[in-house]
Amino acid sequence: MYRTKKSVTGVFLTALMFFSLTGCKKEENNNAQASKPVNNITAEIMNSGIDFPEMVEVSEDNFQFRYSLEDGDYSEYSVWWAGSGGDSDEICIIKAKDKEKVVKAVEERLDSQKKVFKDYVEEQYDKLCDTNIKTKGDYVYWVCTNDNKKAEDIILSYFE
Repeated sequence: MYRTKKSVTGVFLTALMFFSLTGCKKEENNNAQASKPVNNITAEIMNSGIDFPEMVEVSEDNFQFRYSLEDGDYSEYSVWWAGSGGDSDEICIIKAKDKEKVVKAVEERLDSQKKVFKDYVEEQYDKLCDTNIKTKGDYVYWVCTNDNKKAEDIILSYFE
């Protein structure tokens, strides 16, 4: 009985220490700044050797409409998506002024894309299910590519 309590206490304290350290790292993450404008980062992803279908740069009006955002919600954005309706590829990086609103908008965009592709092109739906929305400081991003890991590594390489 004593050993069990000791083991449980040890596991609990280890977990507590882990979550405490993780919390500190997250605080550090909130001050992250990209070393280049987001359009340079998306250009780097596009030129990285990842296989993309024909991609188009999204105009600000179309971006605001598809993501349900307004000028005051963000200070910078870069979005590219597949030019064909049969591909789900998309690169989205937004420097948020209202981070909570931007995260919600990006979640809604991703959910909308999943609904479109669920019964349309199964492999593209699966690709959407393999992506996650992430943040770094005031930046919100998600990528849906044939190599999400490589694309995310490129994004993260621009943060100090």
